[in-house]
Amino acid sequence: MRPRKKSRSLSLRLEVRKMILGIDPANEYSAFVVVENDLSAVVDKGKIPNKELQDKISNWKSENYPIDYVAIEGIQSFGMPVGQTTFETCYFIGRLLQQFESFDICPTLIYRSQEKSVLCHSMKATDATIRQALIDLFAKDTPNKGKGTKKEPGYFYGFKADVWSAFSVVYTFYDYYIGSEC
Repeated sequence: MRPRKKSRSLSLRLEVRKMILGIDPANEYSAFVVVENDLSAVVDKGKIPNKELQDKISNWKSENYPIDYVAIEGIQSFGMPVGQTTFETCYFIGRLLQQFESFDICPTLIYRSQEKSVLCHSMKATDATIRQALIDLFAKDTPNKGKGTKKEPGYFYGFKADVWSAFSVVYTFYDYYIGSEC
């Protein structure tokens, strides 16, 4: 028996990259990270002004950028007073949700308590312990805290403060919603 030829449409579908967009919103500048659906590679990342992020999202949509999932860090109340910047961040999250809704994309809100639970199994986790958990998962033997060097970049090459948080949003989303599918 001769082996069957792969259909052209099947091979085209397999070549399409599927990705997850994670956003750590803030009142003026927000961090984002785009990764492959299987978390094998970071495709894009940064911390940019909110308006620039919204423009970038619109450009991705117009270019049919293959983002399958969107995860945004949500705001949780712990009973403490908050300032104006927290409310401005909430307004920006609402604008993002509205923007994605207009593109027929349904983002998922991921809360910090979920990130702490998934990555550190403790509500006492800090940014530093979350970052270390990510390094242990993805770049344990890579120098410079998983960043590597310019000559030999690691998984987290170019990551800075809030980009780590955007990545923890992606990882938590993956753990909750995709990881069990594999």
